[in-house]
Amino acid sequence: MFFTNNITVILIILFFLIYFVLFELNLKTFQKHSTLRKNYIVLASLFFYATWYPPAIFLLLYHALLGLIGGKKIASSGKKSMLWIIIILALFPLIFFKYYNFFSNIFLQEYSGLSLVLPLGISFYTFSMIGYYIDIYNRRVAVEKSFTEVLLFIAFWPHLAAGPILRAKNIFSNILHAEKLTKNIITLAFILISTGVIKKLLIADNIGAYVNWNVSYGIESMSIFDAWATMLGFGAQIYADFSGYSDMAIGFALLMGFRLPANFNYPYLSSSVTEFWHRWHISLSTWFRDYVYFPLGGSKHSNLHTYLNIFVVFVLSGIWHGAGWSFVIWGGLHGTILIIEKFLGKQYFKIHIFIRWFITILLITIAWSFFRLDFQDAILIVQKMFGFKESLFFSFSTPYYVAVIFFMLLFPILEHVFQFYQVDREGYPKINYNVISIVFLAVFLVLALTFSGSPLPFIYFEF
Repeated sequence: MFFTNNITVILIILFFLIYFVLFELNLKTFQKHSTLRKNYIVLASLFFYATWYPPAIFLLLYHALLGLIGGKKIASSGKKSMLWIIIILALFPLIFFKYYNFFSNIFLQEYSGLSLVLPLGISFYTFSMIGYYIDIYNRRVAVEKSFTEVLLFIAFWPHLAAGPILRAKNIFSNILHAEKLTKNIITLAFILISTGVIKKLLIADNIGAYVNWNVSYGIESMSIFDAWATMLGFGAQIYADFSGYSDMAIGFALLMGFRLPANFNYPYLSSSVTEFWHRWHISLSTWFRDYVYFPLGGSKHSNLHTYLNIFVVFVLSGIWHGAGWSFVIWGGLHGTILIIEKFLGKQYFKIHIFIRWFITILLITIAWSFFRLDFQDAILIVQKMFGFKESLFFSFSTPYYVAVIFFMLLFPILEHVFQFYQVDREGYPKINYNVISIVFLAVFLVLALTFSGSPLPFIYFEF
């Protein structure tokens, strides 16, 4: 769902008006009626999804039916073979829609490809369901016997288009026992939604327009300064775009009584790439940790085995993001850097924190090149960034937007410094009561609503 689209905003307002009338105003007929509440959320979620592409609803129904039947089969048999069968059935639509053309181009000669529409949010709800199946097998959650509740878990509209990846324990517990809508909850939800609006409208859409222009104009004639501005700008854009969606999703979920963990925790404050992945797309990094890294053995065995596990996890993370070799390289780069940091151990952390922070931002920015561009353009822009390909350091007649991007970078920097919300030890968002942060939040919100950039689709809608 495009949360900042005018029509979607109206639909969300109508949704909550009806929701509050039915479930929060103490009307005798519908007071805290859990069945009606979950049915209302499910129907609204399907409607929201249908506004994108109605036939895609059948995929949600497929996963819900598989979740109902498959969950029972896994719980009753207790066999790993049954778990793998259900996981393969869950992965089949994702592999077909997202990776069919990629693998066909590799294995089939003169293949022209199919014109497939990637279902919105398919990577997110597929991984949510796989986590659910593994949790059932490991007896971390009870099997759900209600088709409606399984469908709600999959189709829950705040997360459906671009995450975060849900955990069954968070959703199913709040279906029957919703979080009470207190003043603190309402305030926190408002802060999260406002932060998301600021990140998307003020930062991502503004910087994104300039980054897109620079890339479309061409990389060949970029100076060193142009190349760095473009990739630093993209780093700010993708953070603001994706974390902005997550913030709004978590805020909307709170207003319905669902408490979800934070998906971002100011990642550009990290002084190592390892720390970065503890702060970036947390729902994905913890998913791979719990359902891939630990089952592979984690760090229980030899160092070589541990390094291999880390590399496998990050290559798979790259593949999850997209069907292309540049995503594989992006994941492999992060995996390699984490292996190096782990190999260096305490020696690396003896380096001054500011120097480590600088190295971290440098490495992440280089890696973003392979996320944003195809392989050849990524190599070219990295060469430009380091002065190869006869690049000038700076050109006064540049057709690229450089000064504007560097000015716009002040906004994500200030957002990281003042932290409009904080993350507690359990990983959940909490209110930052610092007066300066509240003032900056109000000022930034006004700026976002006044100086919003060109509307751009959320980047992670593609995944």
